[in-house]
Amino acid sequence: MFYEERCTLCGECLSKCYYLSYPEAKAKSEFEKLIKGEDSSVTRECVTCIRCNNICPENANPFDLISKRQEETGTFPFNKDRLINYDMVSKIPSKITIGDPGKSVMGVALIQKARLPGVLEGQLFEGLTTLSGGDYFSWVGNVHIGRQSLVNKENVQNLVDNYAKLNVDEIIFYHEECYVVVTYFAKEFNIDVPFRPIHIYEYLRDYVKEHSDQVKKLNMKVAYHPPCSSRYVNGMDEVLDELFELIGVERVKRKYDREGALCCGSVQSAMDTVSKEEEHEWRMKNIMDAKEAGAEAFVLLCPVCIPGLRGRAKAQGMEPYILSNLVRLALDEELTHGGAAKKFD
Repeated sequence: MFYEERCTLCGECLSKCYYLSYPEAKAKSEFEKLIKGEDSSVTRECVTCIRCNNICPENANPFDLISKRQEETGTFPFNKDRLINYDMVSKIPSKITIGDPGKSVMGVALIQKARLPGVLEGQLFEGLTTLSGGDYFSWVGNVHIGRQSLVNKENVQNLVDNYAKLNVDEIIFYHEECYVVVTYFAKEFNIDVPFRPIHIYEYLRDYVKEHSDQVKKLNMKVAYHPPCSSRYVNGMDEVLDELFELIGVERVKRKYDREGALCCGSVQSAMDTVSKEEEHEWRMKNIMDAKEAGAEAFVLLCPVCIPGLRGRAKAQGMEPYILSNLVRLALDEELTHGGAAKKFD
């Protein structure tokens, strides 16, 4: 929700944006246009990384207004064919794979064997009950395609109800967007969540603690690429840092991490106004920033981010890993399909 009463029209949300970088005067005037419902270049140029919500010194949530205006005006240049593909993904048949009695339940969302083989293998996932498909699909991705209105109370309530039908005390969420729905957005809509949501970082950290005798420290420097949805979550970076320390990993300090993280480039790849050259340039800013910071590996989480960055990271001498696979490596497990669900020669 955008809090107009908090906004001072300082313009920092647009002047400090990596993608827009408007001069201060333009930043102020363009955001004022957004507030007034007037035509603004922002709705066409914003890549929906959500970072401006973190930038805003008044916590006014400027991205929520930008996203709303993108949908109202229909000016966000998201490719129509890609939009159809997105809707097809959200309609994948639901599946509950029953695990062992007494074991935890995990929502795995878009982690599909066909697209990301080998990711749900190993002791981290043995015996878990897993939930996938449309009934458990996160609505949060709609903010990246100019359809914020679909992240509404009715849809969030239905999603929470689908999870609640399992009648369990807690649910682990592999995909951060799903965690965001049942924490941040459920709170926004005053929806009661009758189970404890567990972030994937928390699950991995706690598992490593419980199996510390199996851990072989990796002694590795890594760059981490957080999902854009992490902007909605507080306190999880500390959990991830603790996990990295437990498995012997140093998270290099770099420009495009934490509050300063870039979008993975997937949204830009689907914008009709962004060329392939521009998309590649932004992706490589992220990759080269990691390489120049001394990273030996490039670590990802979001299933949408992985395909567009893993090959580029490998080409620059950084081994790509999905976060859970990095943990599996520290547990001395074989990664049958490579660190990022693809084997490179």
